Amino acid sequence: MFPTSKIDARAVYDPSHPPAPVPWPGWHPRALARFVTGFYRTRLAWLSLAVTVFAHIYVGGAAMFWYHSVLLGEGGPAISPVLHWLVDSTAGLVALTPVLVVLLPFAGRHAIVRPGVFSPRRFAVFGGAAFALATGPGPVLHDHLVGRGTWLAAQVTRVWGDGRPLGPSEHIPPALDILLQVAYGLPVYIALMWLTLVGIRAVVRAHGAARG
Repeated sequence: MFPTSKIDARAVYDPSHPPAPVPWPGWHPRALARFVTGFYRTRLAWLSLAVTVFAHIYVGGAAMFWYHSVLLGEGGPAISPVLHWLVDSTAGLVALTPVLVVLLPFAGRHAIVRPGVFSPRRFAVFGGAAFALATGPGPVLHDHLVGRGTWLAAQVTRVWGDGRPLGPSEHIPPALDILLQVAYGLPVYIALMWLTLVGIRAVVRAHGAARG
């Protein structure tokens, strides 16, 4: 048996629930798995995960779409920008949701400064920075799986293509593309992690006050 270490999601998302420091679960896979699954014992945890996933994958995906496709000029298939964003973000939904599932409990643990004190700033910096690092390989994987010239891009273009001419696309070396992704992702995802957390806590606080 391994010592059990669990964090209550209410300590993260419910301002009325006093947080208590949580010991490190250790490095054994079973202990880490129990730590993560223990976080999702409440409906609040799952609802918060859903909001966080939407914010980071689709809102963050819109920021990344603009950055890579427009600002860096990497282009894309002959489809509308909205569909391009939707396809890319949905691919990110599959790849990155597990990252957030694992990340949130550890960000919550990091944000409990001492008994009764929870730091949204620590949560946002830890969670947002870790997520930005996890998305680093994203542009390279995107180019090989759903980017221009791939089988999936061809099928999407065949069904939903609007006949627009393909403009020139900039080729960015993979290592530089990863570095640019992380550099841009750090402020974006830290901000989204903070806004999501603060928004959820505000809703939970208002709901608690209404129930009174």
